[in-house]
Amino acid sequence: MIIDNGKLLPTLAALQFLLQRHTSIQFTYPTISDEYLSTLTYAFPNHHVSHSVWDRSLAIYPSVASEKIRQKKAELFQCAAAFRADAHNLMQHMATTFGIDLRTLDGLHELKYKKSQKQRGALNAEWNYHLHGAECRFTNSAIGQIVEIIIITKPEFGYLDSYFFYQYMATTPQFKPLAAYFDNDHLQIAKAIDLLALEGVLTRVKELSIYRNVIAL
Repeated sequence: MIIDNGKLLPTLAALQFLLQRHTSIQFTYPTISDEYLSTLTYAFPNHHVSHSVWDRSLAIYPSVASEKIRQKKAELFQCAAAFRADAHNLMQHMATTFGIDLRTLDGLHELKYKKSQKQRGALNAEWNYHLHGAECRFTNSAIGQIVEIIIITKPEFGYLDSYFFYQYMATTPQFKPLAAYFDNDHLQIAKAIDLLALEGVLTRVKELSIYRNVIAL
């Protein structure tokens, strides 16, 4: 259900009433506070309170239980930290191999359009890369591991996109059981990222001007 609430945020009581009658609800807003988001997150532990900064919208829909996420918070942090380490290692290898400045990404345009075939190529005998938009996808040809990262946040490459993070989890042998625990569902991972950022297990960097701004710190 889409709510047209004018300039006022719907009250918790109003949202509770609506969710008794509708599976999910969505609304836009002029301004929103962290306290309001926190209140809704804890009020609806079996839903995902999904906040989209770029279009000022908020959706609430059924998702994995918050307690189920908390039971794996240590493993989720470990996975996010491993993702960050692998992302930096691969980008450093790319920088060394192709002469790219990771602080400015100078040299990346030439790699993308002059040294690659359809923005794809081999990093070494083990890893392939695919540059696309603001991201780069690294694939391990031996084991099928995928490390897909946001590159426009240079020189930091460990920020979490929920689908990319799920892919990493599901293709990294050490973390495949964790992906299975979350039903191999990237939407459950999206809620996990938001909840653990709210609770301080992961860090949300508010100064970053993109919505994918959570990192293992």
